[in-house]
Amino acid sequence: MDELNCVHLGPNGCTVYEERPLICRLFGTTPTLPCPNGRRPVELIHPSAEKLVHEYIASTRQVLV
Repeated sequence: MDELNCVHLGPNGCTVYEERPLICRLFGTTPTLPCPNGRRPVELIHPSAEKLVHEYIASTRQVLV
């Protein structure tokens, strides 16, 4: 499983938290990017907002890694 961990994950958490990419900011907040530990916010992102995010990523050709 270690090979699947983020390269920016340090012993105390995210080492690039202030500059983290959009994919990291969205992780665990949408049904399509669920937290593997079963955690989630009180309210998930609205489906229409999630669609806009996916359209933005596609239009800017950002790669989700």
